[in-house]
Amino acid sequence: ADVRYEDALAWFMDRFTEDGSKKDAGDDPFDVIVMDALDPQDNVPFAKALYDNIDFLRALYDGMTDNGVIVMQLGESPAHTDPADSFGIDENRAVITKLINEVGFESMHIYEESHSGFGYPWSYLVAFKSYSNRVNWYLTEAEVEIHIHDRILPDEEGKSTLKYFDGATMASYQVPHKGFENVFCRQVPMPEECTYYRGYHVRDDYTAPATSFEVKPSGEKGFGLYAKVDIPAGYLLAPEESWKTVKFHPTTFEVMEELVEAFPAAEELNDISVGLHWYGCQNRVHGAPEYVIDTGIMTFVNHGCDGSANMGEIGVDDVVTEMTADVAAMPRTHGRISEGSIHHVAVDRHLNQFISGGDYSMRDIKAGEEMLNNYLGFSSDAENWENYVKQLRGWCTGTTKKKKELLCLLLFRSLPFAGDPVDWEDDVKESLRQCMAMTKK
Repeated sequence: ADVRYEDALAWFMDRFTEDGSKKDAGDDPFDVIVMDALDPQDNVPFAKALYDNIDFLRALYDGMTDNGVIVMQLGESPAHTDPADSFGIDENRAVITKLINEVGFESMHIYEESHSGFGYPWSYLVAFKSYSNRVNWYLTEAEVEIHIHDRILPDEEGKSTLKYFDGATMASYQVPHKGFENVFCRQVPMPEECTYYRGYHVRDDYTAPATSFEVKPSGEKGFGLYAKVDIPAGYLLAPEESWKTVKFHPTTFEVMEELVEAFPAAEELNDISVGLHWYGCQNRVHGAPEYVIDTGIMTFVNHGCDGSANMGEIGVDDVVTEMTADVAAMPRTHGRISEGSIHHVAVDRHLNQFISGGDYSMRDIKAGEEMLNNYLGFSSDAENWENYVKQLRGWCTGTTKKKKELLCLLLFRSLPFAGDPVDWEDDVKESLRQCMAMTKK
């Protein structure tokens, strides 16, 4: 260890700013910076120098590797009745979260810990220089336990040397408590996510339930979803269906690919990959591509060609279409949480709702009108972006057809055995033939 007793603020400013006096000293950037200084609530001049100093924050940012992580304490955790940080003694906390966004960090998370030895739970902030590091923040409880086993030496009895931290504790850090959300949503103006993602009851008066829709034939597309009633713009669509989604976490998808590569007997897992590609919605909310498959009525929503989509996320799904997209470059924010900031307390508390139940009517929709989404919003994999855009263009221009018969093949392989094996096989093959014939009409 290289332990130093000196002014840390000056040390970083001297080495990692453009005009720093020791910029050429050759100091290596840091993977992790832990900042434990004054509490943001301390009413002294130096607290302001720490928490309201964009030059210092920029020096910290420049003093980190590309995958760098910074951790800092934010003082006593907020109570449910506290005002917005910017209105009270927590003003420095509001300032520091704003500056971390401005200097270039791509992901920010706030959590609390009650074992810090203070009289109250204490708040901490973690910020990632790279958005992809969110994958590590959102590891499952089991994955965290495996990392602890592999990287932390046990005591003489073989037990963990960590007194308060384990996989379950990490899972609790991933969801900010309600007090953080209340304080966050008391900002003026109130962040939009506080209106849309704080539970479905917030939008009760502006909701079109699943009973507002029906499934009907949709020409060459097979089947489509149609509105049974008039739906005004800005309505949340079928929120009660969101629990019917099947989610494939980024690391789950990685494990599937590794199994297929390592074990030939696991080749049929490729069928799941095909199904995810054709019928799943892809996003990078957890830092890397993951899939969500809707098993409810909303799965029948077809693609709206050339900007004709009437449902989705306003400001996202109505911006880039398959005809206007740059096939060589996927938009940097595609598939991410895109609210103009990296500070998303309300969304972080309701990530499943954000991922599975965030479709709105983007304009007034008349009864009998087909519901259409922008499938381009379902892809967030930069490596396959060009192929996906060209595929959608082919569907929309008629040069290629959407192969819904792939779904029939997947259903055929996944049907459980029942009854006499000969009759069962004949019945399934006939069902497969009818399914494929129907989707080719």
